[in-house]
Amino acid sequence: MNLQKILNELGPEIEKHGIACDAENKFAEKNFKALKEKGVYKALIPADLGGAGVSYSDVCYFLKDLAHYCPSTSLALSMHMHLAAVLVFRHTNGDAGATKTLKAVVEKDLILLSTGGGDWVSSNGSAKKVDGGYIVNCRKSFCSGAPIANIAVMSCAFDDGTKEQVIHFSAPLNSDGIEILSDWNAMGMRGTGSHSINFKDVFVPDEKITLTRERGKWHPVWDVITTFAFPVFISPYAGIVEAIANKTIALFSKKGSNESHALSNLGDMHNQYQIVKLAHQKLVDNANNLMLKPSSDSAAVALQAKAIITQHGRMSAQAAMEALGGSSYFYNVGIERLYRDLLAGEFHPMHSSKQREMLGNYLTGKTLAGVN
Repeated sequence: MNLQKILNELGPEIEKHGIACDAENKFAEKNFKALKEKGVYKALIPADLGGAGVSYSDVCYFLKDLAHYCPSTSLALSMHMHLAAVLVFRHTNGDAGATKTLKAVVEKDLILLSTGGGDWVSSNGSAKKVDGGYIVNCRKSFCSGAPIANIAVMSCAFDDGTKEQVIHFSAPLNSDGIEILSDWNAMGMRGTGSHSINFKDVFVPDEKITLTRERGKWHPVWDVITTFAFPVFISPYAGIVEAIANKTIALFSKKGSNESHALSNLGDMHNQYQIVKLAHQKLVDNANNLMLKPSSDSAAVALQAKAIITQHGRMSAQAAMEALGGSSYFYNVGIERLYRDLLAGEFHPMHSSKQREMLGNYLTGKTLAGVN
């Protein structure tokens, strides 16, 4: 599968539809169907399981480039892709359950969905143990791609009466008690269909529980997720910064301004963009094409790179708008939409202040969560 060829073919229409969906606050369904028809959702799955066997790093850079055309499409696709990446890692390390899931994704043409890290260490909701499984009640937000997804990969708080725990599970979105709430009406990433999903008395059988862990404490699963999932769903944001920089240089050159403050802002924009570019490369390289044993070391690198991309990305975009002046504020110029989409990056874990705290713990010999 040649992802670049697919992008060259579909990119212009993806961009056109994405702009329209942003203006109308609609899910960019046409874009996702076009990518699905090309098999892009199966790109990362190994060829011996029926996928295309595209490398992990190539998928990350594809998502970055796809964001040039439509950030919403890139981000929602990444929500499926980051789950697939973790499953591929588990498959290559002998996890039969992951292998079974990947085969099902290929054979049944499934799209996976999560909260993009919104559950995190403590999760929410409540689960009750019953014969053969659990009854789950929770509401999950920021579920990008909800209108076309098939399987929810979630977690839920569970108290067995002795200690607080979290169960990780998967459930078909057409299960009894699961409702997609059409509540996505946001400042940016308007075409992602990131609706909330409500679980009301949903039965989850024991065989669908992939992990039970202590609530609120760092678990090795977060080393895996942070190392391998973060580069996938942060790549769209690196692409937005790159798109803003490219568009700004083109617009500025056409404008032909020689004002020193505008030129200085243009230079600042590019400096900040280069920081983002280097951090993104580090983030992707850190995952080593899934050929790495995740650890607190790799997780700390990923968390730091993510924070640099979101923070310096905003600085680059702000400098771009200042370089262009008031024209950048107009919708039809294109910078304004990209800027709004970029701001969503801060709300993926970890928020900047929490990342700094976690890094401080790591640098002083504690776990990332601060427990020795």
